[in-house]
Amino acid sequence: MSVSDAVRVTLRLPAPAARVWPKLTEPRHVAQWFGDLAGPLTVGEDNRLDFEDGDFFTLRPTRLVAGREVAFEWRFLGVGKRQRIVWTLEPAADGPGESVLTVDDHDATRTPAEAAQLREGWTDFLTRLATHLRTDRSARYALRDDIDGAVDLPTGPYRPLTYPALLDWLPVAEDGFRPAWFFVVDDEGPRRFALRDWDLLEDERLTFEVEIPEAPGAPSAEVTLTPVPDGLRLSFAHRGWTRLGLPDHRAQDLRRRFTATWVASLAAARARARAAAGPD
Repeated sequence: MSVSDAVRVTLRLPAPAARVWPKLTEPRHVAQWFGDLAGPLTVGEDNRLDFEDGDFFTLRPTRLVAGREVAFEWRFLGVGKRQRIVWTLEPAADGPGESVLTVDDHDATRTPAEAAQLREGWTDFLTRLATHLRTDRSARYALRDDIDGAVDLPTGPYRPLTYPALLDWLPVAEDGFRPAWFFVVDDEGPRRFALRDWDLLEDERLTFEVEIPEAPGAPSAEVTLTPVPDGLRLSFAHRGWTRLGLPDHRAQDLRRRFTATWVASLAAARARARAAAGPD
């Protein structure tokens, strides 16, 4: 891939490269500013970066140059488009006690708006790393407000945002007349949440709200279907998890359970689209 495919963010860090390197590669240090790695980074071996609120990346390192470079491929929520990430670490030319870290996040299919949002995200993460280096304290973010993700579907006859086809992959049940319940099913068992304000524009967009018992706020969901070069991108955003008016631990647990359900839903939509499209 070329640099033109990448979102690039560079930040000067208040520590020499020798001190920064473990913060990029060793699980106990990465956990202080980024997320929880399942194990040490090893080229060619699958790993997972978990954020404890339901969000995670599955990843595989492709290159490790001690003290200089970390390259890996990852998928958000394990189902998103594969992206190539390269971290390049260099000593600061005019500061012996400092270093410069550059992140290149490669994906040629992003829109300008997505690229701008990603640039903000990487800037935030690198700033958290700088804060951790200055204070030697955890700089991890708290509960994220949005649950969001996407999966790419092949071109074919399957139409995931038509009714009733969307009931094949989205965990929604009817009350006999209309979509009425959103189901979360995981190792804690099934639980249903009432729906309201259901609005479907077939093949384009679905919006609804999910009522959370004892919460004054109702997280709002938007599902969209947009063309991409090789097919269609099914995306969702479920917003409002920091504004539920519930204790943080309860809001985080709910967010985690809903995230797992959305991941399973995207995987189900992709499986049905692939089956409908037939052999390559």
